[in-house]
Amino acid sequence: MGEHDTAGPLVPERSARRPSVQAPWEACDRDQARDEGADAPAPPAPPVCPRCGRRCERRPTYYGAYVLLEPDIRRPAHEVPVGHRWYEDSDGRVWNGNRAEPAPGAHCLVPHRVACPALVLLAHRAEAGPD
Repeated sequence: MGEHDTAGPLVPERSARRPSVQAPWEACDRDQARDEGADAPAPPAPPVCPRCGRRCERRPTYYGAYVLLEPDIRRPAHEVPVGHRWYEDSDGRVWNGNRAEPAPGAHCLVPHRVACPALVLLAHRAEAGPD
């Protein structure tokens, strides 16, 4: 590159784009959020489960969604079901370990969706079948 050439970002910052223009990764981000249960209301809405009304911890993900987590609960990762292991980085953002085997001794955050009384009740009703 020449002395006066400048290399800008390959992808514009999200805040620099017009709101009506969807970036190619956004559909993938929404799919990932749906699949991982990262469907919490964004701030300034309170971090409350829309199904049971319980207050939870809300953390941002790396793809711009939010996930509700059980307050003050960290469990050994091998005790949490595959696909529901959330790990927190030093900046407060969380990521889902998906199907990766947890590191020995690793602890993770527990998503509210595995403990939500409303979802547990719905699952129990579905297993019981029609009345």
